[in-house]
Amino acid sequence: MTRPNVTIFGTLLYFVPFAITFYISLYCLNLYKEKGIWWSVASFFIVFLVMATFGYVYIYLIMPAMGKIIYTSTNLSAFLQEALWGYVRFFSFALLYFYVTQTFRKERENAALKQQELKAQQEKLQYEYAFIRSQINPHFLHNTLNTLFSEALNYSPELADNILKLSSIMRYSMEALEFDSGKVSVQKELEHLQTLIDINNLRFGESKLISYEVEGLLNGQMVPPLSFITIVENAFKYGDLKDPQQPLTIRVRLKPGEVHFYCCNKIKKNNMQFSSSNIGITNLSKRLDVAFKNRYEMNAKSGNGLYIFELTVK
Repeated sequence: MTRPNVTIFGTLLYFVPFAITFYISLYCLNLYKEKGIWWSVASFFIVFLVMATFGYVYIYLIMPAMGKIIYTSTNLSAFLQEALWGYVRFFSFALLYFYVTQTFRKERENAALKQQELKAQQEKLQYEYAFIRSQINPHFLHNTLNTLFSEALNYSPELADNILKLSSIMRYSMEALEFDSGKVSVQKELEHLQTLIDINNLRFGESKLISYEVEGLLNGQMVPPLSFITIVENAFKYGDLKDPQQPLTIRVRLKPGEVHFYCCNKIKKNNMQFSSSNIGITNLSKRLDVAFKNRYEMNAKSGNGLYIFELTVK
């Protein structure tokens, strides 16, 4: 039986064994990974026996010596029932606290691992870009093309214009390596895609072999640099563009905050385009993971003699 005139201070003193139980239980739970499940089970009973003994001494000997008497009854059975109920409650509190902290800790660790993974991917891409840059001296290339442009003006303005377009798209390819954000405006990408098409029209002639269409309004949409150009360039390289019934089809759909790119070409006979363009697609996928993680969908497939690539970036 409890006394009705117990003070707040006395009640706080009463909860001291339970507070100690909470922290000891939490300490034992933290040893779970090292000791295993049997340690946790054994510690539950061991801690109860130790704390029940301590609680009995504390309540019936130490507190009365301090002039604080909460229990007037010395019935051991009643005390053990109260101690067990209190122990289960505070052990449960410790278990809940342990679970919540472990969950938050795991989430923080997972977030840190994902951040490290993205950073590693970005660094890898930077190394790959640096390797590409080391293969070609852009200044030498631009100077050479400018020289050829000047010479071609004296003989063929059309040839000079195409040399200038080639210089422009090569400069864009080199500039793409400098975009730290891994993003470029869709407008800039489309401008250079048109340049690529113009250059290849010189090769194939102005015909219905290329069907190119852009729908929607430009509104600050972003994509990885060279994302459209890489796919279309593969289509020019590996596709069969001589069939008027199956022209190279390029569709760009623009919506606020979303870009959809579609490219379809007829596959040359005895040519495995999917494997041939796999490196470019893999590289594009890595760049999308860095700049548009979980905000894009990409699909490449071949069937019925056609190769189809689709990309949606949000």
